[in-house]
Amino acid sequence: MKILFKNKTKYTKKIYEEFLEFHQEKYGPSYYFYTAIIFLALLFCVVAQFQAKNYLMALFIFAILAAIMIWRFKNPTEIIKKELKSQKLENEQEFIFKFYEKKFLVYSKKINRQVYYWQLHKVYDSEDFFYLYIDKTHAFLLDKQNFEIGTPEAFTKFMNQKCRFKFSSK
Repeated sequence: MKILFKNKTKYTKKIYEEFLEFHQEKYGPSYYFYTAIIFLALLFCVVAQFQAKNYLMALFIFAILAAIMIWRFKNPTEIIKKELKSQKLENEQEFIFKFYEKKFLVYSKKINRQVYYWQLHKVYDSEDFFYLYIDKTHAFLLDKQNFEIGTPEAFTKFMNQKCRFKFSSK
């Protein structure tokens, strides 16, 4: 198999913080919108139970509402703290990406992963990075300045062809 593109990106805290800003910009509004919908629906249930004088059920639903709200706001913060303390950021781990016609491979000291283009959730082309999302919260970060084989412009065209409806350019 012929390598079409090769990129080496070192994951640092600065790069991760840039990713968090990008991710918040893309997914933050919808996350808060869905949280507001859940909050309002459960609040309506609490009020309805109070009006029906079913105080025990109202208290139970309110407890569920409080638990969901705490989880919706505390869980992302905990994930970010955990990721900032991870070995890949602490040790500034380098990832090597090799792109082929039907798939790409990701290498590091601890990871060897194969990903087919159809498995990608979304692909974003920002000013300095390509973000290859494998689900709604996890992405591979490729620094545009670190292509050893190919160019960022050619990679943009390639990924646009491979991920036609999943590709978005800023």
